[in-house]
Formats: sequence, C-alpha cells, structure tokens
Amino acid sequence: MRRVDQILAGYAEGDAVSGIAVVIRDVLRRMGSSSEIFSDPERTAADRVAAGDWRPLGEYDGGRDDVLIYHYSSESPATDVFLGTRARRILVYHNITPAEWYRGYDDRIAGELAEARSRLPAAAGAADAVWAVSDYNAGELRRMTGVGEVRVWPPPLDTARLDVAPDAAEVEKLAGGLVNFLFVGRLVPNKCVEDLILAFAWYTRAINPHARLVLAGSGKAVPRYTAMLRMLAGELKLENVCFERFVSPSGLAACYRRARVFVTASRHEGYCLPLLEAMYAGVPVIARAAGGMPEAVGSAGILVDDFEAEELAVVMDKAARDGDLRRALLASGKARIAAETGRDLEKELGSLLAPFGVV
Repeated sequence: MRRVDQILAGYAEGDAVSGIAVVIRDVLRRMGSSSEIFSDPERTAADRVAAGDWRPLGEYDGGRDDVLIYHYSSESPATDVFLGTRARRILVYHNITPAEWYRGYDDRIAGELAEARSRLPAAAGAADAVWAVSDYNAGELRRMTGVGEVRVWPPPLDTARLDVAPDAAEVEKLAGGLVNFLFVGRLVPNKCVEDLILAFAWYTRAINPHARLVLAGSGKAVPRYTAMLRMLAGELKLENVCFERFVSPSGLAACYRRARVFVTASRHEGYCLPLLEAMYAGVPVIARAAGGMPEAVGSAGILVDDFEAEELAVVMDKAARDGDLRRALLASGKARIAAETGRDLEKELGSLLAPFGVV
C-alpha cells in the first residue's frame, strides 16, 4: 500500500473539513495504508495540538511513490506545499466562500478568500485527480478552472462523533417547555443567520411566543458579524435567542436532543453536513435551496427558495406542529440516514484511489 497523506489549511474540532479528513485517514489506515494529517500550526486549534493526531505542515516530505490529498477551501501555505510536492496529487474541492460575503466585516479574510479563488486554477491544474464533495462544487470548479474530469464524493457522516451522551446540563438548560429551533454552524456572513433571527421574531410575535432559537456555533471567526447578530436580537427585544458559541460533541448532542426543528438560511454551502447530523438525531430539517444543500437534503427535508421572514416563520411552524408533515419528514430523514450509514467507505475510497495503485 502506498503512503497517502492529507494536508489542510487548518485543523480544529467541529470543523467539517477537518472531520472529513479524520474519517479518510482512519479508513485509509484500515485499508493498510500509512496516512497522516498535516496542517498549518498557526491554524491548528488547541484541542488538536493537545490530541497530537496531526503533524505540522512543514514536516511533510512526500516522495514520488506517495499520494497527497489537499482539502482546498481557503488560501494557506498548504497550497505551496501541494504545488511543490514530488508525490502524486489529489485536490478535493470543498468550495471557497465568495469574498464579497466578508467585505466590510473582515477584509483580511475577504482577501484570503479572493486569493484562494485566484490560485484554484493552478492547484487544480497541477492535480493528477480532482474530487468535489457535491455536484454543485464540481460544476463551480469546472467553470473556474476548465478542469474536465471531476469525481464527486459526498462527504461521509462521522456517526462516532455523534454517538455520545448528551451533556446533562445543556439538556436541562434547553428544557422548559419552549419550542426549540436549532442552527448549527459558524456564525459567518454567508450563513445569513440574520434571516433566521428575523423569521424567529415574526414567529414569536405572530404564531407562538413560547419558543427559543438556538445558535450553536463559534462567532470568533468574524466578530463584527456576530456583534451585528447580537445587536439585531437586542433591537428586536428577543430574549430567547441563545448564542451557544462553540459546543463540545456532548453539548451538540444535547442541542440535537432538545431541538424540535433544524433550520438554516445559508446562501452559500458546498454541502452542509449538519443537515445530515440533524436527520441522524431524528430532527426535521429546513434549508434554503442554495449551493450543495439540496444534495445533502435530498427528499428528506424542506427546501425553501428566497423568502420573506413571515414565510419562513410559517414553514417553521408547520415543521414544528403539523403531525402528518413531521411524520413524513422523520421517515424520509431516517431513510436518508440509512442510505448514508450504509455506505462502504473502503470500497468508495478504493475506487477513487485505484488509478494511484493504492488498492
């Protein structure tokens, strides 16, 4: 078996790309391959440093008989490592958020995203194979780079991370007879969390005041955007908008345990694994029909196009209270998850890596 390593722009608990890399590494090791994850130390979170399950990007030194997988989602020194390696190269495109979402909130990040998009053609052109995590991403990649063949490999759901006991304190905190609407994800501009807050405000004033909006995700990436969300909730006098920040796996399990409905109004997603996490937890999902989210949802949730706040509020109410609709959503979600958890990841990766002699 050849050595198959992965490089990331950054590595952190709860980050979707990091989680996918861990699953791939573990599958490769089960297949008998030597496999490590390399990351930029400046973008590796303390939890991963403590865990010791990674190596600094500067230590990577693959040879001609090795394979290097690069998870491309932002600009970082990993791009130069990928372009300079002697190993055979695979680029996995997770999508790059368009820079305009960040301008005015964080121009430094906007610049990094613009740079990442400008360097994508070179990275894709240097790759011996190109994968994408959704058809949406594959189409965007073809348009931006001119690359012809792109293999689509939907990201695997890490059920082991979800099969933990819910944090008892968090479960109790989210009790109290309120209808809990849950969003999971970083608080960043392309997620359009303000649309959720506006819809929730309309819901509590016109439909049901006994409700709670739980926002489970770090707000550290773009502090100005998080501050805007808090100001909006304050101006609307919404006492039950809960900014949970980053939550541990047990805290996340508690959020799913107490959630009545999962809802996201994001306008730009390459795929969106939290939709599948919610289904796995038995929570109906509502998502904007944007980016790769229709592929993640399939026929197992409610997809909405552009909407006014009151329109989303009505959909949220239907998903929370309509018994027939909820039963249909839960049944379709269960079927979606059965298909997802029934995937043979070793067979899938083996097929993708066959041209590289890794099987």
